[in-house]
Amino acid sequence: MTIAAMRGVLVPLQTAATTGDGVVLAIPSSFRNHTIFIRGTDIPSAGAVQVETADSFDYAGTWAPIGGGPITVPDGEVVLQFEGVYQFIRARVTTTVTSGTLDVNYLGAP
Repeated sequence: MTIAAMRGVLVPLQTAATTGDGVVLAIPSSFRNHTIFIRGTDIPSAGAVQVETADSFDYAGTWAPIGGGPITVPDGEVVLQFEGVYQFIRARVTTTVTSGTLDVNYLGAP
């Protein structure tokens, strides 16, 4: 599924997830500032998520990582902030989340 980001609107990329690529988000060209909120629920014992980008919503190859390597799913919330121009963003679960779930939300601005 692909949806478009809107200024000031929190967009879920993963909701109560344990695996998968999540939602593909189209980013307006005016957005330069991006915030990702990664939240583990029910005290996850394992799991990792990678924020990624591509120039097409249906790109079948390996998407480019944003912000370094995968982020371990926290018992709480982690905030990842970055700048730049992106076409599409997703939050892919790279290591299955166990003993809990994962929520990932996006907020963008010019």
